[in-house]
Amino acid sequence: MRTYRPHPQQSGRAWEVADVKVLQPLLLAGTHAVVTGAGSGIGQEICVRLVELGATVTGIGRNESALQRTAELVGSEQGSFRWFSADVRDCAQVRSIISEASAELGIDLLVNNAGGQFYAEADQISDNGFRAVVDLNLNAVFTVISEAKQFLARRGGSIVNISLSGVERGSVGLAHSLAARAGVLAMTKTLALEWAHLGIRVNCLAPGVVISDSLPDDIASSLRDHVVPESVPAGRPTPTADVAEFVAFIASPAGRMITGQLLQIDGAAHLGRGLHMVDEWPPAEESCDESRR
Repeated sequence: MRTYRPHPQQSGRAWEVADVKVLQPLLLAGTHAVVTGAGSGIGQEICVRLVELGATVTGIGRNESALQRTAELVGSEQGSFRWFSADVRDCAQVRSIISEASAELGIDLLVNNAGGQFYAEADQISDNGFRAVVDLNLNAVFTVISEAKQFLARRGGSIVNISLSGVERGSVGLAHSLAARAGVLAMTKTLALEWAHLGIRVNCLAPGVVISDSLPDDIASSLRDHVVPESVPAGRPTPTADVAEFVAFIASPAGRMITGQLLQIDGAAHLGRGLHMVDEWPPAEESCDESRR
C-alpha cells in the first residue's frame, strides 16, 4: 500500500494572527438571521459572530442545553439571540418555527447548518441508514428553504447551505452524505437561478476538516492525527471562526454578486488526496480477492 507523506502545517503571517474578525462593527445591525444546527460547532460560532455584528439571530437545534450554551456565549453583544428546540426533519414543526420567528422580522440570512452522518463503506450502509442521512442533509434543507422563501423575498436575502469539502469528487465512507450534499449543491444552483429576480442569493459553503468540541474524542483524534496531515495540503483543520466570518461576509452588501457558488474553505483538501473516512482504504490485495469470490 502506498504511504502518504504528511502535509506540513501552512505557516505565514495569516496564521500568526489570533483573531480573524475583519468585518466592521454593527455591519449586520437591523438584520434577522435564522441558523439551524445552532447548538454546537460551526452553527454555534456563526450565531455568536452574527450577534456580535448586530444581527438578531434565531437559532434552531435539537438539544436545549446546547442552545442555552450558545445563548450564554452570545451574552450581551450588540445584537440578540433566541432559540427554538426542534428536529429539522419534522416538517410541520420547523415550518411553524420559521413562520413564527420571521412573521415580523422577515429573513435576511438563512444558514442551513444542521446535518450529520456516520462513516461507513457503501455496502455497509442499510436502506434505513441511507435514507436517514439523506433526510437530514437534503430533505430537511429543502423544507427549511421553501418555508423561508417568502420571508427572504421581502428585502432580498441570502441563503448559505453548509456542505462538505469535495462534494463534487467523492469521499470513501460518505456515499450517503455526499449523495445528499450533491443534491443540495444542485438545488443551490437551481434556486440561485429561479430566485435571482427576487434578490435572493443562494450559495454552498464547504468547510474542510472541522474539529469542534462536540466531536467524540476518538473521531477528533483520528481527524487531527491522520486525516488532516494526509489529506489537507494546508496541513490544518478549518477553524470554525473562519467559516463564521465568511458567512457574515456573504450576508453583507459586499457579497451581493456572489450566488450559485460552491465556496470551499478547506485548505485545498478538495484538490488533494481527498477526505476519506475509512481507515482501511484502499483495501489490501487479499481483501480484494475475497470480494471477487
